[in-house]
Amino acid sequence: MKIVYMAVLGTAQTLPTQPIPGQDQSDCLSSLEVIPDCIPEIFRSIINGEIGNVGPSCCRAFLGLDADCVTQTFVFAPFFPPTLANHCSRR
Repeated sequence: MKIVYMAVLGTAQTLPTQPIPGQDQSDCLSSLEVIPDCIPEIFRSIINGEIGNVGPSCCRAFLGLDADCVTQTFVFAPFFPPTLANHCSRR
């Protein structure tokens, strides 16, 4: 499982991106990084298709992300962010 996670994360980091005006790209996911296991929860959800495993703290952080950040981060899974946002908005 860790190998798949690293492959997905590595792919996401190597995709070409456009800079977000007024936002440092390194800060894009900072709110997710401070929640323990949040990023792994999200990527496991993408891989397993089990959105319900993303916890409430992670959901709040995800819902607070800038839309451009989400679009760039999940370019490899464009249908995932709306699904996760729907799940998180019900928590």
